[in-house]
Amino acid sequence: MGIFVTQPIANQMHHFTQNNPEGIGQDSVPALLRRVATTIEELGQIEVYDLIMHNEITDDGTNWPSITVYFDYTQTDEPEED
Repeated sequence: MGIFVTQPIANQMHHFTQNNPEGIGQDSVPALLRRVATTIEELGQIEVYDLIMHNEITDDGTNWPSITVYFDYTQTDEPEED
């Protein structure tokens, strides 16, 4: 049995993944959160749907966290909610 779609899917989801630069401080979660917050602010009017944190262990055993942000751009003709 197949899946039948009666209306085309019109929504888009954007995403980016960010981590700290490799080296000293690459394992700093507070620094990573600040970097992600700055990137979100730089994107302008967006609605964030999800944040997912990942942790990679490098070859030398160091933690290297990253965060993936799923978002969509908001419509400019819609009023902002406080």
